[in-house]
Amino acid sequence: MGLMLAFKAFMKALRQPKEAETFLKDSQPVLPLKKEDTADKNHLRLLSFLQRDGRLLDFFQEDISGFDDAQVGAAAREVHRACKESLDELISVAPVTDDREGAEVRLPKGYDATKYKVVGKVVGDPPYVGILVHRGWQARKHQLPKSTSTEGIEILCPAEIELR
Repeated sequence: MGLMLAFKAFMKALRQPKEAETFLKDSQPVLPLKKEDTADKNHLRLLSFLQRDGRLLDFFQEDISGFDDAQVGAAAREVHRACKESLDELISVAPVTDDREGAEVRLPKGYDATKYKVVGKVVGDPPYVGILVHRGWQARKHQLPKSTSTEGIEILCPAEIELR
């Protein structure tokens, strides 16, 4: 890849010698303007809460292949408990439908496709009749604490240094 990049740079300098000369004379490289990052970062904030309270990232990043099932189960139980408590404080969830899994359900014409995912042998247009495989989840309450700053939002968990 380095050779190809060098070749492209050479060809560009050959076609635009004045721009290449200016570039080489400048002590500071010309960097593209950084666009303001306006993307929503709440997913990172939620992940940081789950890491803080339940060490979720530590659990996922750990190589568990060397542990026996009882050890993994014990760790998973603790991560599950702590993360569930954290989620319950921030978000309340409820099933999309009160129907029980395994029940026959009917989706009328014009059903809400954001609430129901039709799978299997889908033929034709609604109404559809099928078996409820999963009740789905919807957020009832979702309120992350207000963020005071967006600085360092990518740091999901700071490194910890123990002083002696």
